[in-house]
Amino acid sequence: MLCGLPAKRASRRPGRWHTAGQAVPCVFVCGNSLLIKHFSRTGIQLSKVTTFMAGPLSRAAAFVQRHRTGLLAGSCAGLFGVQISYHLFPDPVIQWLYQYWPQGQPALLPPQLQNLFEEVLQDMGIPSGHCYKSFTTFTFQPVSAGFPRLPAGAVVGIPASFLGNVVINNGHPVVIHGQSVDWQTPAGARLRAALTLSHEAQKFALAREVMYLESSTAALQALLAPAYLAGTCGLSVGAKYALGLYGSPMNLRAAFSLLVAVAGFVAYALSKDSLTHTLEAWLDRRTASISATYARGGVEFYEKVLSGNLALRSLLGKRGEELYTPSGNIIPRHWFRIKHLPYTTRRDSLLQMWRVMLSSGRS
Repeated sequence: MLCGLPAKRASRRPGRWHTAGQAVPCVFVCGNSLLIKHFSRTGIQLSKVTTFMAGPLSRAAAFVQRHRTGLLAGSCAGLFGVQISYHLFPDPVIQWLYQYWPQGQPALLPPQLQNLFEEVLQDMGIPSGHCYKSFTTFTFQPVSAGFPRLPAGAVVGIPASFLGNVVINNGHPVVIHGQSVDWQTPAGARLRAALTLSHEAQKFALAREVMYLESSTAALQALLAPAYLAGTCGLSVGAKYALGLYGSPMNLRAAFSLLVAVAGFVAYALSKDSLTHTLEAWLDRRTASISATYARGGVEFYEKVLSGNLALRSLLGKRGEELYTPSGNIIPRHWFRIKHLPYTTRRDSLLQMWRVMLSSGRS
């Protein structure tokens, strides 16, 4: 603190004095503010000359500290909303993403596939009040989204390949990962055979999507990210108080927060993969438990998926070797994550279940 006295004070030039009646500047440096006090006969007048602006990081930290609860609640709500939004409004989103357009026009759902879907709903005993809408998709496996108990309902995309060779032999090229499929090659013939599913396998594939929609597991999956975000923030704040880091330099606090954030993300990623594995195995078992026919269809479905992946591994060359293993499973893209249950595991699980059902006499 630099301060002049209101009494007589010698100036730098000899022979000259500042008296008490004159305004003598007194400079205070207080935090981020530079204040100059002027002393006069009538009293002390305080005026702010300038303010040293803090850095962006300091201002951001102060803002977060002041609105911490609101920001956390808004972030959690935003995360949940983003992940659940296309389930709340599935009709325009899912159909726009996966609609099959064979000749520049959206393909109508053939009566054959519509009857197949209604047969699956009847086998599962779905109440008539649950709202379902189906359409034709260009993918090789069914897609779905929504909540059938809500007014917006649920949407199920049925692959056009379920029509068999009608789609493959229509003269239009099939492009996979940017490469056109040559059906005359041995790998192309294997892929054609893999895309041709029996009636039982098609019913299992559709029933599994319906089971997913009826169980509302999408809401459970969407809750995971907000829960881990809130838990990570709470852990970070609690640890800082326990370790007394709020009185330490900002760089140390920032480094600690970054470390906690990385640990929280890793824990979230591993938990999400574990939850996905559990749900996928549970859905397979629930679907196969409908009847032995569905269990047999599930075994065939995953056999055909593995066979199709092996055909793509050969068709795509080096790219295929990067995407698929020699057994037909998908190669994980991250070294510490396996996002989905391997197809071989799912096939073997259903095969064991089918054998048990046959031995017990269930049809």
